[in-house]
Amino acid sequence: MWEGTWKKLQVYRVSRCNELMPLQSRRHYLLLFIILILSSYVHLWNPAGFPDIFFDEGVYMRRAVNVLETGNPQEAYFYDHPYWGQIVLAGFLKIAGFPDTVEQNLEMSYLVPRILMGIFAVLDTFLVYKIAEKKFGRRTAVIASVLFAVMPFTWLLRRILLDTILLPFLLSSILVAMHAKDSKNQNLLILGSALLLGLAIFTKVTAVTMIPIVGYIIYTNTRCKNNLLKWMVPVFAIPLIWPATSLLLNQLDYWFRGVFWQAGRGSGANLVVVGQLFFIDTVLMVLALASFVFAIYKRKLFLMLWFVPFLLFVSLVGYLQYFHFILILPVMCISIGFMIHTCAKRIQKNKMQNYYFMIVMAAIVIFGTVSSSTLINTDLTRGQFEVLRLLVDNFNDKDTTLLSGPAYSWILSDIYKRDHVFSDYSEILFEPVRTEKTILVADMHFMDDISRGIQLQDVYDDLKYTITVDDKIEEFNTAFPYGSLAFTREGQLIELKTNWDLSWKRP
Repeated sequence: MWEGTWKKLQVYRVSRCNELMPLQSRRHYLLLFIILILSSYVHLWNPAGFPDIFFDEGVYMRRAVNVLETGNPQEAYFYDHPYWGQIVLAGFLKIAGFPDTVEQNLEMSYLVPRILMGIFAVLDTFLVYKIAEKKFGRRTAVIASVLFAVMPFTWLLRRILLDTILLPFLLSSILVAMHAKDSKNQNLLILGSALLLGLAIFTKVTAVTMIPIVGYIIYTNTRCKNNLLKWMVPVFAIPLIWPATSLLLNQLDYWFRGVFWQAGRGSGANLVVVGQLFFIDTVLMVLALASFVFAIYKRKLFLMLWFVPFLLFVSLVGYLQYFHFILILPVMCISIGFMIHTCAKRIQKNKMQNYYFMIVMAAIVIFGTVSSSTLINTDLTRGQFEVLRLLVDNFNDKDTTLLSGPAYSWILSDIYKRDHVFSDYSEILFEPVRTEKTILVADMHFMDDISRGIQLQDVYDDLKYTITVDDKIEEFNTAFPYGSLAFTREGQLIELKTNWDLSWKRP
């Protein structure tokens, strides 16, 4: 009798589990959908207004437009970065109807590419979820993806930067490598992972620091050295297109010069940059630091091989900026998720575990969303677009040279086809102004660079007629959790200087 009752109980449990599985699956997809909605809001709301238009964004936009106009991904003789990033960006701009869209509305010049960055960030959120789920389970995935979606640090993904462009390729490479273990098409997935990582490195060389983590996944999943060697061929072959092209164009000396210049332009202020990261998002950085120590304590090679090579690399290479840490932002979030979930599992009662999980999730969502909302609803580009309108309406390229940062120059030269536009004000260090009149856009970035050469100081002092465009950014609160605003000041107090009395037509 007892045997029959036990069998019936087992059958009931199995049938009950089968009934609950579709319900749990639906809840899982609903939760993922909500996370992606949050990510879409944080990364796609007000893209043209926040953050400010950064110097490097103008550089990459100029190169992308050059691809559209000439079909040549390499701009002149300057080899500081590979060119997959500008190819990807140019493809999206082509679909969006560049340059016609900019001529209709100046804000479209940065709205369109920043929408692409936002789409990439939402895709990154999904990939972070799937990677964490595959490796550590669903609850770790939820925590990691929510952190990635809403925390203030992630506003960096809004900028048009190579680090932002390469991230989906890197995360896709990791996820594809993880799925190679259980797939019948193992060789195809290994090749796919290699191609994706190769393209990430072909976007920016710092992605080579991700070779250990992806290589580790490939080897542990297959236990075959031949598979690892086959994987490595595309990983290195794709980035080698860059120097190979320079060799074919008889410009290999320029390639070496550009690469060594990029590697040797160090600031020696790595601790300052780390301090900036804590200022941008204290909560995430403290949790990330604790989780990295926890990962080392737990000997989680998957996490350690993701962040340790990068940290070693940036400690050896002198030049470092806060946005370079975009590359390890996913592992920061996954590592935090792993730490929180591991601590939660020490709670013996499942009901208490559930309460703990819900409290943690509510705290992250509320804090992250409120903090990020305050940032993304701030308009920091109004002054910069006003300067662009003034230049479009008043710059006469027949007898006048424009000196400005690349955030402005590419629009005047490539969209409005104006002559005598220096692509970067620093060109005056190597080439004199050849027209009678000069307009200088002296923004915060110019003032930071003015000590680079006497020519910059001289042109600033010699141009006596000045009007200012001030967005009053200094009035914004930069106390925690709004410390990010301290790094978004390129639209603050822009001076337009000329060597003649120009009666500026105001838009």
